[in-house]
Amino acid sequence: MTITIPGFGELTPVDHTPEGVACWNATAAGTSVSVLVEEPATTDDLDLPFIGSVLHDRERLLAAAREAVADHLRDHPGYEADAVADPEFTFHPGRDWLVRFAECRVPGFTELGLVVVFNGDDVVGVDDLADVDLADETDEAHGTDH
Repeated sequence: MTITIPGFGELTPVDHTPEGVACWNATAAGTSVSVLVEEPATTDDLDLPFIGSVLHDRERLLAAAREAVADHLRDHPGYEADAVADPEFTFHPGRDWLVRFAECRVPGFTELGLVVVFNGDDVVGVDDLADVDLADETDEAHGTDH
């Protein structure tokens, strides 16, 4: 089953996903887009017109994401204005979505890149994915969970 995002186009299903997760993706007009649905949610829970509106306004929202990264990294040694590249848009059911910059050319950051989290049009956070992995391992080592 494909998903059609109004004003953007069709996304095709990804074959190899973890159990309970459905994923679709496409690249159009230089924009990589993925949609993820985790059980118990279904495709009926996706707000496709909202996703279409974000993608229609993607240049402005991508500029906001780059500005958020700049604010987050500005004081980090080795940061330069063009430190991130290869943005990928990812959507889930609801109004939370993200831009992951797959490339981050700042010393100390991993190949996982940086994520800018949005709620609607508003940036709500910037996250270095390496920090997520370390936090999870630390919590597991101490017997805590999120």
